[in-house]
Amino acid sequence: MSFNDPRDINRDVNYRDPGYVAPADDAGWGLPIAILAVIVIVGGLFYYGYSDRTQTAENMPNAPITRTAPPIVPPAPGTPAPAPATAPPQQ
Repeated sequence: MSFNDPRDINRDVNYRDPGYVAPADDAGWGLPIAILAVIVIVGGLFYYGYSDRTQTAENMPNAPITRTAPPIVPPAPGTPAPAPATAPPQQ
């Protein structure tokens, strides 16, 4: 028999090998929820991002410019604005 033989009849019933480290079971739900969130976000991007009715802008540099509103006319000059107030002299 070896020193750490589990079949040793003289061994304590609750004996535990000091070299054995149990895996931590307190990992929680953080990692599975994060993975699920990534899957949901990427799936949503694929679901809502693709469409047969995708529209892109046309690139026609020689097309005539069409306006739906009249051009902006600057206002007529009026009286000039008053001069800013000066600060009192410092002592």
